[in-house]
Formats: sequence, C-alpha cells, structure tokens
Amino acid sequence: SYLLAVVFTVLFLVAWWMAKKGQATRHHNLIFISMVSMVLYFVGYYYARSLGVLAFEGKEGFGGPDQIYESVFLPILTIHLTLVGLGFIFAPYMIIEGFRASRKINGDYVLQEGNLIADPKKFKRIILWIFGLWAILEVFLLIIGKSWGAQLAYFLIFLTVGLVVSLEKLIEKLLPDGAHRHRVLGRGTMILFALILCTSTATYLLLYVLYPVNKTVL
Repeated sequence: SYLLAVVFTVLFLVAWWMAKKGQATRHHNLIFISMVSMVLYFVGYYYARSLGVLAFEGKEGFGGPDQIYESVFLPILTIHLTLVGLGFIFAPYMIIEGFRASRKINGDYVLQEGNLIADPKKFKRIILWIFGLWAILEVFLLIIGKSWGAQLAYFLIFLTVGLVVSLEKLIEKLLPDGAHRHRVLGRGTMILFALILCTSTATYLLLYVLYPVNKTVL
C-alpha cells in the first residue's frame, strides 16, 4: 500500500508538471486515471485494514508502548486519516471542476476564462443526496451491528463532504473565474497529496518497522 501511495503521488506531481508546461490534455487524462484508481484502491485498502476504526477503538495492530501510541502514533494516524478523507473529497471534486472549467477544442482540453457558477437547484439536490446516502448507510451499519467508532468515522466523512460541497458558493465568490479557480485549487490539492504521502510514510514506519505487533508462536 505504501508503494502505491508513492506511485500515486508521483503520478499527481507528473500531471501537475504537465499542466505547468501547458500540456492540458495529457494532464487531464493522467489526473483522471490516477485519481479514480487511487480512490478505488484506498477505499478498499482502508476498509480491509480498518485503520479508521483503529483510530477510534484502541491500539490493536500497534506493537509499541502506550505512551508512543497516545502521543505519537494516534495523532499522526488521525491527521493522516483526516488528510486522506479530504483527498477522497478533493479528488472527485477536482475532476468535476476540471470538466466544468474546460472545453474540448480540436481534441484538446483548454481551460476557459470567465465566471463559473453552479446551478442553485442542482446544488441543493447534491446536498440532499449526500445526507440521504449518509442516512441509508447509517441504517445499514446499525443493521449489521457495526461499532460506534465505525459509524462515527463514516459520519465524519459524509459531514466533511457536505461541508466542502456547501463551501462551493463561498469558493465561487472568492474565485469566480473558473480557470483561475482550477489552478489555485489544483495547487492546494497537490500539496494535500504530498502531506498524505508524508503522514503515510510516518504511519507505515511506526506500524511495520519501528513497532510491529509481536506474534507469539504456540
């Protein structure tokens, strides 16, 4: 998983470099493929490893002392999961933003200057869909008997999604020009993924190198 995190981060940085060089179509295609692949992989990975639950329910899977767990590992893991959650939000957001802010001219994607405003009716429907999906998921988690920690983790994810989507109107006021908005948010997203790589590295080292769980052989 750590190797793939490095690969995805490198791909994002290459795509960012393509954008800086004016290779808009190659940037668009590489970002689209990389972000979709990353989201699908890490959703499956974090679900399988239950790292989000680990942040809420105790030190299972961590072999170090309690002091290191409380003062070092848990804060890093919490920051990492928060950044990953934001990454899962900004990845599809930036893909959609890229489609909205660009036009395909003679086979190439070109960012269009000018105000980019979301339709108010569509905006309200999106908010309702987000909280509707959260309500359905919560009912499902209750039925299958998931712990409160898992329910809280999913609630925070959906709450973050809703807050980011609701910030769209504020973003429109601060960055009305679609092309400029895409460039500014794109830089921020690349910085976000670089921070994810840093915290992922720290988490990996603490879990599997410095303090692995000692397995007793019977």
